[in-house]
Amino acid sequence: MGGMDTADRVRKIPNKGKLEWNNIYAGDSLEGMRLLEDASIDLVMTSPPYADMKSYAGGFQTFHPDNYVEWFLPYIGEVARILKPTGSFILNINDKSIDGFRHPFIFELIFAIHNINDYCKIKKIKPVEMHGLKLFERLFWNKGKYLAHPSRFGDKVEYLFWFSKSKDRKFNIDPMRLEYDSKSVKRMERPLLKRFVRDSGEEVTEYKKGGEGSWAPNPEGALPSVLIEEGAMHHVRPIVEELPEGTILITERLDSENIELVQPKIGDSPHPSTIVTIGSETRRIAGNHVAVYPERLASYFIQGATDVDDIVLDPFMGTGTTAVVAKALGRKYIGFDQVEEYVKTAMERVENGPYVKDLQDVKAPSPSLSDWTTLKEES
Repeated sequence: MGGMDTADRVRKIPNKGKLEWNNIYAGDSLEGMRLLEDASIDLVMTSPPYADMKSYAGGFQTFHPDNYVEWFLPYIGEVARILKPTGSFILNINDKSIDGFRHPFIFELIFAIHNINDYCKIKKIKPVEMHGLKLFERLFWNKGKYLAHPSRFGDKVEYLFWFSKSKDRKFNIDPMRLEYDSKSVKRMERPLLKRFVRDSGEEVTEYKKGGEGSWAPNPEGALPSVLIEEGAMHHVRPIVEELPEGTILITERLDSENIELVQPKIGDSPHPSTIVTIGSETRRIAGNHVAVYPERLASYFIQGATDVDDIVLDPFMGTGTTAVVAKALGRKYIGFDQVEEYVKTAMERVENGPYVKDLQDVKAPSPSLSDWTTLKEES
């Protein structure tokens, strides 16, 4: 394909045949995923269209929250089918306020996945098989930004739901660890209690003896939190710890060269938020797609849920963040999007590599498995 322009390489989902790894296809991912073999994908990470009832590029119309779950369930059924027993499904999604109240469709979705037969009977819809898919963990991504509303809390977070089909899911906890803060390290130097829960559910309490004991910093860092403060992890903590109490940070990217400090004055009242935090780094793709999660967020879960050479799928690829990061980390990728312009942008981004410097510096080994997926041949 030497000399061929990226735009000329945009492929549409075939009716049958073979798909290539390391490619992004234009078309409905429901049709694309149906071509893939059972238990063939290691990680599905995606952010589906919002339930905002808007028309997007390519004429795609999203659904009212009342109808969102019925639309989305067939996609989740295909995700569950193609996911390996050791695989994971990371779903980034946000809820919606309707007529001044939070619509509960996200909780309806979780209920439906866990009670699919009853849900389909109640809704009188075609049964969808979930293949044992269950919710492993729910996390919260602090975006650090929100649209102000005069009569609501500042909504800085989005949900991150981690699903899997078995307890054998890959879970590489060390790449997901956080840096210990200085207060935690000081506490470890004192003979304090250590409380934790074993995998069996047993609650354990231990004392340190004579200043020496089993409670010591893990060399790889602290356990990951259910609150994902993207961009406010390792490189931010030293800055934050040196700030005077009550300092407000005003910045998109927290680092020593790009930060504005504002000391609060008497009578100042910050806008209330759904979560109290320092802030986070976000990145937006210029041009035709604004609903983009950051490369660091994709990296966090790709490293945590897969190994080198594993296969990562994004059924709503958008402008390609999942694919860009998967390639940088030595994983195979495959994805779908209904908007050809997004697919072109995504393939260009994959060729150009990540924006984030530490991802650019990763010396990821090249994938060694076959470049072809195994597909179900249609009779």
